[in-house]
Amino acid sequence: MELIDIELSEFTRRSRSVVLAHSAADLGRGLEYGERVLLHTGEEYRTAVVADIDFSLDDTQYRLILGGQVPAELALQRAGAATPTVSGRVSVHDVADMLARSGASRRIPMQRRSADRLLFER
Repeated sequence: MELIDIELSEFTRRSRSVVLAHSAADLGRGLEYGERVLLHTGEEYRTAVVADIDFSLDDTQYRLILGGQVPAELALQRAGAATPTVSGRVSVHDVADMLARSGASRRIPMQRRSADRLLFER
């Protein structure tokens, strides 16, 4: 999970949204839509989600939706965790795992049965 140093104004805190320039954040890679990041704002750590990405000739702008505060020790632990690598291949089991974790498999009985069968009858 990316850890980004940023300064948040009171207005930004109230609106719970901030625009971040890629060049100002000193990121090693581009952020993805929907990616969760950690923001370090002086003495506190906050979660955020990339809600929009805008490209220009000079820079990339990310709109982040601010989440809640995170204890410092948890934030540093999460920031140090390795990002899982993606092979580009998605199996039926990967989709079933995702549905089961998201709760979507509980919404429709047929999906629930299929997800349970795929997850637990291996």
